[in-house]
Formats: sequence, structure tokens, C-alpha cells
Amino acid sequence: MHTRFYILFIGSLLVRTLFGTVAVAQGNCDESIAIPEATKRYATGNFDDVFALLAPCTEKGFSETGRVQALKILSMTYLAIDSLQQSSKSISQLLTLNPAFEPDFSASPRYKALFRYVRESQEQIVQVTSVSKKAENILYVPATIMVLTGKDFAQRGYQDLEQVLHDLPGFDVMKGNGVGYSYFYQRGYRSISNDRTLMLIDGVEENDLVSNHILISPQYALSNIERVEVIFGPASTLYGANAFVGVINIITKNYRDQPGPSRQIGVTANARAGGLNTHFMDGVIWGRTSDVAFSITGRIFHSDERDLSGYSQWNFDSRTAADYTGQLDITGTDANGNYRAQNYLNNSKLLTRYPNSNLYNVTYAPGTNTATALTLTPQGAQKAATLDNNLFGNTFNGQPVRFSNTKNDWMIRAKLEFKDLTISFLNWKTNEGATPWYTNKTTLSTEGSPRWITQNRAFSITYSKPFNDKFQLVNISSYLLHEINGNTNLVTYNGYYNSKLSFLELAKDSIPKATAIYQYRLSSQLRNELRLFWSPAYNVDVSSGIEVRSGQIQVNYLNSTRPYADETGSVVSNAALGGGNNFRTTDMGIYSQVTYRPTKDLKLVGGVRVDNNRVRSHNGYGTVANPRFAAIYNYSKFIFKAIYAEAFKDASFLQKYGTTATRTLTNPGLSPERVKNLDVSAYFQATKQLSANIVGYYATYSNAVGVAQVQLETGGTTQQFQALGRREIWGLQGEANYKATRVNAWMNFTYTNPVDQDTEQRLSDVADYMVNAGGDYQILPKLHLYVSGNYVSARKTGAGTSGSFNPQKTFPAFFVMNSNLTYHNLVSGMNLQLSVNNLLNNDYSVPGVREADNTLYTNFYPQDRRYVSFGIFYTLTPKESVQK
Repeated sequence: MHTRFYILFIGSLLVRTLFGTVAVAQGNCDESIAIPEATKRYATGNFDDVFALLAPCTEKGFSETGRVQALKILSMTYLAIDSLQQSSKSISQLLTLNPAFEPDFSASPRYKALFRYVRESQEQIVQVTSVSKKAENILYVPATIMVLTGKDFAQRGYQDLEQVLHDLPGFDVMKGNGVGYSYFYQRGYRSISNDRTLMLIDGVEENDLVSNHILISPQYALSNIERVEVIFGPASTLYGANAFVGVINIITKNYRDQPGPSRQIGVTANARAGGLNTHFMDGVIWGRTSDVAFSITGRIFHSDERDLSGYSQWNFDSRTAADYTGQLDITGTDANGNYRAQNYLNNSKLLTRYPNSNLYNVTYAPGTNTATALTLTPQGAQKAATLDNNLFGNTFNGQPVRFSNTKNDWMIRAKLEFKDLTISFLNWKTNEGATPWYTNKTTLSTEGSPRWITQNRAFSITYSKPFNDKFQLVNISSYLLHEINGNTNLVTYNGYYNSKLSFLELAKDSIPKATAIYQYRLSSQLRNELRLFWSPAYNVDVSSGIEVRSGQIQVNYLNSTRPYADETGSVVSNAALGGGNNFRTTDMGIYSQVTYRPTKDLKLVGGVRVDNNRVRSHNGYGTVANPRFAAIYNYSKFIFKAIYAEAFKDASFLQKYGTTATRTLTNPGLSPERVKNLDVSAYFQATKQLSANIVGYYATYSNAVGVAQVQLETGGTTQQFQALGRREIWGLQGEANYKATRVNAWMNFTYTNPVDQDTEQRLSDVADYMVNAGGDYQILPKLHLYVSGNYVSARKTGAGTSGSFNPQKTFPAFFVMNSNLTYHNLVSGMNLQLSVNNLLNNDYSVPGVREADNTLYTNFYPQDRRYVSFGIFYTLTPKESVQK
């Protein structure tokens, strides 16, 4: 019933957006007449007529776009009659509405200079596009949001996107390198991957098509980033599935709108080298004419990463007898009360086949022939070590067995910008060691194994057309190709150190064996989103859209014991997938959001999105609707917000159809996860330099997907993904900013209380408190010092918590400091930066991901110690080409 109402509601808004007209009593404030007429009167010097036409309508009567145009004409008119104060006031009002506005190229040099002066002298008002998919003042958007600009990136010395996450409130970050490089839990929601947050680059999604995972490795270029907008809380009302706990939207620079001459060419480049044999280059070359702009952005990154062989979990040196203390011992009883040692002897016939072996000892229950324990002797331990050293400290596939975690990542992007059309091609690849995720009881490590190689390609066309001051259309078409490269491989072995071989094999002198399994996966998706923006009245805005997706998803890997699994592999699955291993999926979403301003200080927002999903002919989650409502009130120096939003997380194809040796049951009907969330916030502008914001949030989650143990008809058991849990998470987050002539400081904090409602236990690995702060100080006109710190309180994990099998129960609190010393304009356009991460050289660790049982997946990740790097930044000053 609710879904039908939402569909009818959205449909009526779309029809009115496309075809309807609204009679609004505006007196003489018809901007389609007044603004063109005022432009003519300005050109002919009839300035009094300009004031008469526009002044009465700028406060009430014109749409927001119309007000911007009116204020532009008024500011030029005031300047023409030498009223600098009134012209500056009009420019200031214009920038409040549209901080990104630039004067026309044909505007007078005097006006451009005044405009630049007003912009530089007034407090900068940030404009964001992620919340309502249109430009809005960040202070009045119906969401909790933070923005980091390209200038922030340079000042803080960020070297990759992963470093940004550590400075954000509400992000518990687990950098483990390995398969996923870095995991994060936004707003306390622990998951098995980065699949509850949606990430976009210029509106095109980056989440993996199979797992919904975001791979934030060092592959992304930073040189072309204009800003990064981070939404906290559900955003399915406009984005659909997977914008579950937040959105990260990367906005790149629009080179067609760069200030300066109409014809120019520019270069921005950054080269950096540091410890761990880490070095990278990151840059963009761009150019433009009056009609078109192009840019080519690239990044290449290499690092050996930290050597973890000093930790027992990642030591692949030759084994010694001491490494086998208790390793193969069989003690205790099974679920039926039978001694495990006696069970083993009965099944293996060990005593019959090797009755006098000196490799083991048998302990019997007093007065019986029942074995209670089977243990290695010193001779047995030495032999196990000798046999295992056919692998450890040896070679595998011709390469030395030793810890390795090298990274070789790259990215390239080409973009072509016309007046209304932007064409983009993005291609990146990560080739990274997978060893740190696992332990030496799971895998062997060489330079070439195990490796995780991912390649993503995205082709997109964006068309944006403002038809008039009241109506605008944006269409984004994209084609995504997501690939796990055929040289991706994971290594497993059967040996004594990991107890895959036992006493019988030891007595038989069985030699351990290792195997590299190469994997390949390829999926694609075609997506089109039509956005419609309509301003039927000066105080009403409507944002609507239709989104359609069609995908071909490969679920299970092609596996092979030889490289290039795409050519040599086949699907090895423990469950027959009806219809094969590739799935056709179709999604459609319709959304609309209305903004109404009944008074100057009050803004009301309501919206809803309806999504429908089909997998093949009869599977999929069906139809889901998600609303959002917000009220924003401005009182003096305060801005108050109350935001209610719902969202859903479609279970990934990996969870619905993927199988492994221990998870043989699929679950095509797995229900979407749901969340209901309330944010209440207060923003305070204490002075022009100082502002603060505090947010309280409360969220309830249902159908949280987890792994269940299921009884098979054959009598055995297996794992299956099921909608199992309910979660309740509430917390506080706040931020403050101070900007002065020589000092720029910021801080934020988070308190999080995440609870599994079914077990009444705290969710694993989420800190109670986190505090981040930093500041830039101008020591000399060209010399800046930046210092920041991150405090993370103790994290509970393992027994007594929900989500982890970690053998540890807690990870201690830690505090990390980072610093940059930047010298600007050594020569024109060249900056030098010395960076020190983990300035105090603290030794600390974060919890492992997924099960973190310290058998398959390691239970902890040692973090980098003090790391020093040196960077050179160069910007070529654009110069106008020779005019013919």
C-alpha cells in the first residue's frame, strides 16, 4: 500500500515536472521577462530602469537561479554608478547563493577585480551537490555532510584516499593491506567488507558489481580532485541500494570553468618518495579553448610496504622443532564425550601400522587401553620441521618463500568537456600482495604469490542542459567493467605446521605440498540516470529522476592451477547454480524530492525513492520504497536540522549466489537490510573565523546479513548467508573550524554505541571515542607547518562482542601524530613538502577483519611506524595561446 502511494506521488511530480505549469502570483516578478529586459537596459545605460525591474524581486519573486542572475546585473549596475559598497553587497549575496559563480569572460576588468576581492575577503560558503544531486549551500542541505577540498588535501599532505578516512568522524579504519588494503566501518556498522557505503566519482559508482565492496587502495589520483563530499547516514532516497550508512562522492575539477584566459594549457604534478621503497607520481595535464576543455589525469604507485616477518604470523623462515610445541597434539573430547586421541587411533590405525614409532607418545586413562592424548616427541617435532622445510625457507614456483607485500597500482583518466556535455574514461588497476590478510598457517608468501589484482574501467557521458531559470535536465550514462585479473592467486598448503598433515603422514614421511589457485572474474553494468530540476515558484524546488541499470554479473571465480585463469580456468563450485554462473540483473529507480521554504529562515524537505530489482526472470528483491524528511531552521547564528531517512542494502551477488568449500548453500531470496535513521544537529557560527557543529543520531537496522550454520539433508552442515540480525546504533559526532590570517585549525570527535539487539552485545572492533584535530600555521610568508593528531579509544573484540572470533578481547587506545612542512614557490609554481607520518613512532595495531580468528584471517594488523617522505608539487601557470 505504501509503495503504491509512493509510486503515484513520484509519478505525479514527474508529470508536473515535464509537462505541468503552475500559476504563481508573482506580480511583475516574471524572471523570464524581467531579467532579459534588465540586461538590455544595463547595456543601454538606463540604470534606474534596471533597479526598478530587479530590486523588488531579488528577495522574493525570483527562483534561486533567477536571483543569481539578477544580483549579477545589479552588482554591475551599482559599479557602473560608482557605488562600490552596494556592488560589493550584491556580489556577496550572489556568492551566498552560488559560491562557484564566476563573472562572464566579457565582464569588465574592474568588475572582475571587485568580484575577486569580495570572494577572497568574505567567508567562503561551500556548495555541495551530493545530497540533492544539485548545487546547495552546505549549511542548508537535508543531510549531515563534510567536505574536504583539494586545498585541504595539499595542506594536510594526503598521499592517498585511505589517509583521508582517518581524519573523518565516524570512520573506524582497519588498514591491513592484503586483499582489501583498508577496511572501514562508518557510524559503527561492522561488516565483512566496505559495502555499506556508496562511493562515486563525478556521479559514477565505484562499488564492486559483485560484492559491493569499495577498494580504496593507493590507485586513485589526487591531482584532479576539486573536493570530496562525505554524507553521514542513509541516502537511499536519491541513490537507491547501498547508500546504506553514507556516501563518499569525489568531485573532480571542471577545467572548462577554470578562471583565466579563454585559451590556456596547464599542468599539475606531484612526485613523492619515502621509506619502504615507496614512490609515486600523480598529475594532470589539461587545456581549453572557448568551446572545449580536455584533461588527462594519471597516477603510478609502488611500495614494498612494511615487512611483517618479525611477527610469528608472517614468519616464513625455516621451521625448527620449537615451532611444533603442542602443534599436532590431540587432546580432549568430542561433542559425544569420546576422547579425540582414541578416535584418531581408531580411524588411522596408527598403532597397528607404526607400533614402535619414536615420533609420538600415547597417554592412556588409568587402568584402561583408552588413549586420552597423542603428543609429539622431540624427534617427531624435528621431523615435522624437516619435512615442512620443503616449503618454509625454500622456494615455491621458482621464487623464495618469504614475506612480501609489494604494491604496483596505477590509474589513468581522460575527460573531454563541452558546454553541456562531458565525456570521461576511467581505468585503474591494483596489483597487491595478499599475504597480510592471512597467517603462515593458511598461506605461503613469495614475491608473486599470493597476489590480488583488480582492474576497473568506467566510460561515462554526462549531459547537463539548463533550459531556463526554472528547469534543468542532467543525464548520466555509464558503462562499468569490473575485473579480477586472471593472475590473481591465493596459495594454500597441506603441512604439519598448519595441522593439515598429522601423525600418520609424519610416520609415512609425507612431504607437504603447496598449491596456487589462480582466479578470474568479470562483470559489467550499463546505467542511465535522468535527473530533472524544476523551480515552479521562488520558494519551491523539485528534484526528480529515473535510473535504470542492466548488468551481467559473474558470481563464482574461474579457478585454475595455472596463470591466466581467464584462459585456463573453470568454475569449481560445491553448489550447482541453475542457469549457470552468470546472472542478468535489471534495476529501476524513480525518485523525487521537494524543497519548500515557507519563510526565509525555514526549509522543509520531503522525498521518496522507489526501487525495483529483478535477477533473471523471477529472482531479486522486488520493490522497495525509502523516504526522507527534513526540517532546517536558521535562527540568528544557529542552524538547526532534524532529518529522518530510511534506506536499504541489497544483499550482494556474492552473498546470494557465491559459494566456497565451507559455504555450499546459495540464498537467492536473501532479503535486503533495512535502516531507519534520525539525525538532529545544531550549527553555530560564533564569529567569522570560528564555527562548530554537533550531530546526534539514532539508527535501527533489521535483516542484518550474517553467516549461519545450516543442516544439510545428507546429515552434514554448511554455511549460508542469511538475514539474521537486528542492530541499534546511536552516537554523537561534532566538528569545529577556525580560520584566521595565519592559522587554520580544525577538529572533530565521535562517540559510538553499536549494539547487536539479538545477542545484546556490543559490535566488535568499533571504538567508543575518536578525536581528530589538525592545524596549519604560516611560519613565514612561504613556509607553512601542519600538525595533526588522531586519538582512537580502546576497541572491544572477540568473546563478549558480536561479529568477530578474535582471540583477543581488546585493542588498546592509541594516539598518532602526523606533520608536514611545506615551502611554497621555491620557484614559480613549485612547492616542496616534507611529511612525517606517525611522528612519535608509536607501535600499535588494529583488529583484523572478517572472522579475525588468527587461523584463516589474522586477528590483528600492525600499523606503520614512523614514515618520512618528501614531495615536490608543480603547477604550470596557464598562459593564453597566441590569437590568430
